[in-house]
Amino acid sequence: MSSDYNLRVAECKTATWLVQAYENIPLKEQGKTFLRDVSEGMFRRHRDEMPPRFARRAEHFFGEHKRVREGITAWETGNLEWFGSLSKASCESSIHNYECGSPELIAIYNAMLETPGIYGGRFSGAGSKGACIALVDPAQRETVERSITEKYLAQYPQYKNSFRVYFCHSDDGARFV
Repeated sequence: MSSDYNLRVAECKTATWLVQAYENIPLKEQGKTFLRDVSEGMFRRHRDEMPPRFARRAEHFFGEHKRVREGITAWETGNLEWFGSLSKASCESSIHNYECGSPELIAIYNAMLETPGIYGGRFSGAGSKGACIALVDPAQRETVERSITEKYLAQYPQYKNSFRVYFCHSDDGARFV
């Protein structure tokens, strides 16, 4: 897996150009080209004509857009299971469609998937040197920490002295004071 962010951005711009070319839309210079400039319907019409790598990048973009909209509803309605499933789907897309992450991050993510008390999770931060975040049932804190630590260190014992699990609490969000 690679975490070459700038390459991924360029691939998304190329995917945009391809869709625009198939749709006979005038192309802009690459610096002013964004996937938001084409509709998901346009992308779907031409997905199978595109080279697979560019189709996967666009698939990730449009999927993330949909997951964010659904995630807002899931969060606002308190549906943590739904929100968690969207987080998992987001990470799966990051791994398979956006091709980011490292073996170590993917191992943490997989440990989270196998751990009771976790609603969902995903990568956060830089693709290969980032972190994993998860939405955790507070009553399962000790179980979650033990499970993830054991599973991860079984694969990567060399990180015994640097691997950490941190817990935090969310606030009510941004607001004017």
